[in-house]
Amino acid sequence: GFTYDVSPTGIFVRSVRLPAPGTLLTASMHLSDGRRIAVRGRVVRSFRVPAALSRLIPSGFSMRLSDTPEDYYRLLATL
Repeated sequence: GFTYDVSPTGIFVRSVRLPAPGTLLTASMHLSDGRRIAVRGRVVRSFRVPAALSRLIPSGFSMRLSDTPEDYYRLLATL
């Protein structure tokens, strides 16, 4: 998937594969400078749009972050 929206407490990931709400995930964020940040969280929402709307509204899932490294907050500060 691809990050679509980020905040200090969660991430929305655009994806065609949608994990069930309640699933605990570890996600690896690939940064433009080549670094990676691993974040952990629980899926709180999954959303699949009808095919006719897929170009306008993203399908994906939201994660509420739980184990968030300091590098993630530094990334948010640069956005």
